[in-house]
Amino acid sequence: MGEKIKEEKNKEANKTMTFSKKDFAKACEEMPKKNIVTNSIESTIEKIGCREVERKKKKHRKKHYLVRLLGGATAVIAFVLFLFSPFFNVDKITVTGNHYYSDKEVIVMSGAVTGNNLIFKPGKKKIIKNLETNPYFREVNVKRRLPSTLEIDVEERKQVANIKYGNKYVVISESGIILRIGSIDPKLTLLKGLTLSKIKVGEQVRAEEKVTLKETLSMVALMNKGDLFFKKIQVKDRYIEAYVFDTLIVRGTPDRMKEVIDNGDLQKVINKLYKSKIKRGTINLGDHNYISFSPAF
Repeated sequence: MGEKIKEEKNKEANKTMTFSKKDFAKACEEMPKKNIVTNSIESTIEKIGCREVERKKKKHRKKHYLVRLLGGATAVIAFVLFLFSPFFNVDKITVTGNHYYSDKEVIVMSGAVTGNNLIFKPGKKKIIKNLETNPYFREVNVKRRLPSTLEIDVEERKQVANIKYGNKYVVISESGIILRIGSIDPKLTLLKGLTLSKIKVGEQVRAEEKVTLKETLSMVALMNKGDLFFKKIQVKDRYIEAYVFDTLIVRGTPDRMKEVIDNGDLQKVINKLYKSKIKRGTINLGDHNYISFSPAF
């Protein structure tokens, strides 16, 4: 009877000492919370076991971190290799917004070449920089259309007039930016009577007659908007002579000239003369909306 009772107690003790790994780990976490100090052999063994569990957990976390790191690095390398693959090579280059230069000329100046990588060679910034060194381009935008199309959109400065400088022609935009200097007549409105003080391609034209130059450029800008064309504009001290034809001129102050162009009155007079086949004479712009015509030239 005594032996049976003893055997049952041993079974109960063994049952009490049986832990799963999860229970053991949980017990290890709760140990620091219990303020129990003991020097028993069981306690020492238990502490050693907890340290072993903690080491295994740290080792597992480290291994998991390395796996994730290697996986991320592999993904990045694969992505970069994909970007450099033939899938992103340029097959087509389109150009929009150009008027003075042809599509082919814009593409050559941009440095873009079919067969090159769409993203990295030569790259958007490089293309924009290449084109914006040319004063004809006010603004440049580059877009990539996956997988293989490169789109170049430009906004050009319009050449509106030229100034004779020695035997050269200085071509300028509406704002007075020098677009180019050449020896061939560009067939644009010729500005005469200005004494140029500085000419450099890509920069603002400068003349000794600063105020007159500014007013003349403003008038030329209105001329283009008002669908007018003057062969020549002769700048004088107090007034301007604008040549519709070699023998038909408009004479008036810069302000008065701008006023009649802006409100369309000058265009009406010129159209009436043109329909009457009159190509010789002088259109005088007086004050108070007064416009007169004289056959004398």
